[in-house]
Amino acid sequence: MGNVSADGRTLGLSGRYDREVYVLSTDDGYLIRRIPVGDGPYGLCVWPQPGRYSLGHTGITR
Repeated sequence: MGNVSADGRTLGLSGRYDREVYVLSTDDGYLIRRIPVGDGPYGLCVWPQPGRYSLGHTGITR
């Protein structure tokens, strides 16, 4: 699961079974960073969200 940053430049994806969060460039898909986290990162929410609504499993506000 993942979420796009407020400026739209990066996409963060949780590696649920790898104990990592991946940050990718939305421009070319390049892997910018791998961030080690604890067991089973499930979902990812990046704040603040652009626009009026945040929809979907990882952005639970409506």
